[in-house]
Amino acid sequence: MKPAKPLAFLAFLFLAAGLCARQTVVLDRNDVRTVDAGGQGRPADPAKAAFVDAALKAFAGGAPFDAVLPLVNPPAWGRVVSPETGGVLQIRTAFAGGFVFHLSLAHLLPFHRYILTLNGNPQRSGNEYLADPVPGNEKERYYDFFIATTDAGGSYGGDFAVFLHPGDYDIRFYVKDTADFKIVLYHDFFPIKVL
Repeated sequence: MKPAKPLAFLAFLFLAAGLCARQTVVLDRNDVRTVDAGGQGRPADPAKAAFVDAALKAFAGGAPFDAVLPLVNPPAWGRVVSPETGGVLQIRTAFAGGFVFHLSLAHLLPFHRYILTLNGNPQRSGNEYLADPVPGNEKERYYDFFIATTDAGGSYGGDFAVFLHPGDYDIRFYVKDTADFKIVLYHDFFPIKVL
């Protein structure tokens, strides 16, 4: 099978994401809230409560995103699922309290779990705000913030709001396989601002 043309592939991802989109607020690894779950109560922390309110408004408002970033197969340090595997990040480049984006993934393994990760670099802004040091390279930090499970066709779509420390960030986005922690999709460095 020939890989899809880039514009046709992006159009497919946008359509697929609209059909099965989930809306998730990540306050920390132990506090992940889906919009339709209900019953979770308001966070006690005022900053987190304000972020949840702002995220829900952003999800409901449908305001346009500031940038569209392709997720592509990684170079030799990752692992390719298939030549057709791909994704798209639609991002807000600045948001109060965190990072807000829409994620669309396609042609991954069906019914498989993938880790969504923000990854820094000690030479770039925001690295110090990410949760964990990279094993073997402790100056570089990362944040595994969510595990997404693909559908029967190997797709996933969702809106996300990830609570982060205020500041400027220049980060990478990774999709990692839970089976071996290899990166299967990524977008190299891009700037965001957490207000």
